[in-house]
Amino acid sequence: MENWSVDQVCSWLRQRNLGDLVPKFREEEVSGAALLALNDRMVQQLVKKIGHQALLMDLVNKYQQQRSGTGSLMDRCETASPTRPDVTRGATDRQMLNSSGPVEQKKYLCSPGNEEGLIDHRVLKQKKKLKSFFARYKMLQWTSSYALPDFPYDVKCILAEKKCPDHSMRIRIIEFLQADMTKYLGGSLYPSSQQYNVVVNALLQAYPFLDEDGNGFLLWKRALKDRFKYVRRPIEDDEQVLRNKCKFGHRRGQTRRSSFAENKPDDVQVEEGPVHLRGSAMDAHIQWLQQEYRKTQRNWNEVDHRMNATAEIRRKMISDKAPLKAILKLFPFLRCPYQLFREFQLLTHMDVYKKTVEILESYSENILSLYVVRNNPVNTMLQENLTRHTEEDILKYMKMTAACLLLPDVFGDDSSLFAAVNEEVKAVTPVLEVKNPFDVNSCEFVLYIEREEVAQLADCTMALAALLAAFHVFDIPCPRRIHRTLSFLESLVLEARSP
Repeated sequence: MENWSVDQVCSWLRQRNLGDLVPKFREEEVSGAALLALNDRMVQQLVKKIGHQALLMDLVNKYQQQRSGTGSLMDRCETASPTRPDVTRGATDRQMLNSSGPVEQKKYLCSPGNEEGLIDHRVLKQKKKLKSFFARYKMLQWTSSYALPDFPYDVKCILAEKKCPDHSMRIRIIEFLQADMTKYLGGSLYPSSQQYNVVVNALLQAYPFLDEDGNGFLLWKRALKDRFKYVRRPIEDDEQVLRNKCKFGHRRGQTRRSSFAENKPDDVQVEEGPVHLRGSAMDAHIQWLQQEYRKTQRNWNEVDHRMNATAEIRRKMISDKAPLKAILKLFPFLRCPYQLFREFQLLTHMDVYKKTVEILESYSENILSLYVVRNNPVNTMLQENLTRHTEEDILKYMKMTAACLLLPDVFGDDSSLFAAVNEEVKAVTPVLEVKNPFDVNSCEFVLYIEREEVAQLADCTMALAALLAAFHVFDIPCPRRIHRTLSFLESLVLEARSP
């Protein structure tokens, strides 16, 4: 499949009753190699219907599993370890000497690697294959040996009756799957995409009625991934997250700055003075940043260095009131929350995310107890959802989310300039778009500036921190109708005065 052309991919889609996807795949020039490289986000952009998304991902995953299984068997046959390696090595050497000419024999015999007898380069290649085989075999062993956990009695009763579980029962199933996967992974909280697929496939094969008309795979997978994100959420220290990723072999943890955690464990490390560059050197930095942003695996250490090197020209553009689209086009990493917070710290020497977490944890209970917010629709939604959950962590997070959204009402400000809850964004100043704020599985937080999506955010704390950072980073004046709310938050973040 990796060698297929775009036409062959389109033919393959028609054979799988996915002919509706052909025009989009042809427009985006999806070849066989591109098809195998698709991730969940790409599939959601290419394919609109959830049923088609699930079917396409299932077909690609099955092909990749078959290919990896076949490749492992072939490698096993090629690299099977003999009982007497010395005899095999000698036989291999003689075969190479017999099949090669006199000049090649002389070159081979005189090579520096032959001090203790003849070593065939093909044997070295086989050793490399053997290492890769064991690495793949270890991963396949996890997937092939995985079995669903023993669910509690009440969950078993619901599943035995073949009834679709309600929201609370779904959460219990997801919690048990997450805990079981963590045991299989030796304590790691960073499963691979293949391991998510294996667990969800095992669940749907054991209980087909959970598939929900072919749409269940992506829903259960997303819920499982969100559960892992929620478990990782109490780790507020960014360096600790990076250390865990490196520890468990997560690629993003390895490519992101490794010295980051060692040099400064409590704060985001920012070089004090920007490097002064001119002309072609500055252009080279900007071009590299634009190319790196398009990659899925990014060199975060180098990104930090080049963002610092281009800080002077970026700040000048912002102070000269350059269009926001032009700034984001030259410096697309400002769309990443990590770089947005880093830029804020470069300007203020304050960790806006850490401060925002402290604010919401300190003030959420007081805000929710105020009379002025008692009949607010957000508070009403909160009270309805609090009765559906019993987990302390989920209840705490839901209260923090409600406190964040109710802040403008506490100060009598215009909440539409702060957050649009289940509504379309209308403000041109930085504002949050919030969908399903109290649904653990489907809540979304997005930062908009000038009615354009800038960044997708994981939770309410990151969303509030990004909103505050955006006003400072892009030097946007605060609207009067939201001034008191933002002044209150800034006084706490910047430690300027007692609020």
